[in-house]
Amino acid sequence: MSDQDPILAVSDLRKSFGGIQAVDGATFDVATGTITGLIGPNGAGKTTTFNLVSGFLEPDGGEISFKGVDVQELMRPSGEENRIWTTAAGVTAGGIGVAGTASIGAGPPAMLAAGVIGASVGVGAYYGQERVKRATSHRATRPYQMARHGLSRTFQITRELQGMTVFENLLLAPQDQRGEQLLNAWFRRDTVAEDERRVRERAEEVLGLLELDHLRTERAGNLSGGQRKLLELGRVLMTDPDLVLLDEPVAGVNPALTRNLLDRIEQLRDEGYTFLIVEHDMEVIMELSDTIIVMDQGQKLTDGTPAEIQADERVVEAYLGG
Repeated sequence: MSDQDPILAVSDLRKSFGGIQAVDGATFDVATGTITGLIGPNGAGKTTTFNLVSGFLEPDGGEISFKGVDVQELMRPSGEENRIWTTAAGVTAGGIGVAGTASIGAGPPAMLAAGVIGASVGVGAYYGQERVKRATSHRATRPYQMARHGLSRTFQITRELQGMTVFENLLLAPQDQRGEQLLNAWFRRDTVAEDERRVRERAEEVLGLLELDHLRTERAGNLSGGQRKLLELGRVLMTDPDLVLLDEPVAGVNPALTRNLLDRIEQLRDEGYTFLIVEHDMEVIMELSDTIIVMDQGQKLTDGTPAEIQADERVVEAYLGG
């Protein structure tokens, strides 16, 4: 992907719930290194679009491309996952076969043969399932895969680990920490220790960036609403994302913390991060955004700079129900 290519491209996106068409052919791009606001009247499809882009919902139609790759492809099982599940299926089925022959008093050769047969059955069952999924155009909804590929999001209602401290919340956020694997913890202690050192250093940097240093040992459940918003942004930053989706980042946040949060977002944009933001506070969105996308009735109504959006009569009509 070149610097000129959009980091996110949405084309003819559609999603319905029963008889309600929540998103109806939405098409828009998000440019790399920008802050893009996503606005619209209630029921315009903003939240559903956010959930589709971040992988929490499966689209009925259309395409979402992140860094030039189809989001649905990004969420399919990787080769490593396939190997893990194939092995697990084979071992499980093999164990069942061995247990069955042992229960009728079979000797070791028969038990070995049963294990091999059982493993083969397990492998065959797994791959048969995967072929059925592909044949029926199976589409994955595994949002954690999006974080692994560089797209992370926050939520309107924060989802911090309340019983842990602010610092511990940050330490848990990075993906694929080698210390999470039991064999590494036993046999690669130096590597695990180095990993942990880097994670702790990054967590200290994020604490400083978001001005949460004084709360590092405070339990997350004791934080104010605004402090929780900052912590959630910090957890996202610990995943080292290329694109950050912010769902109403200043909702319920007092003015002092709002100013701090907006300053941090602008600073991160200047450092190369890209943001897509849903926000109902028009003053905030007009101040913060480089580009604004306006949705109405599940479609993109228009897009442009804040000045262009404020001067567009169609936007005023959409908000007033015209």
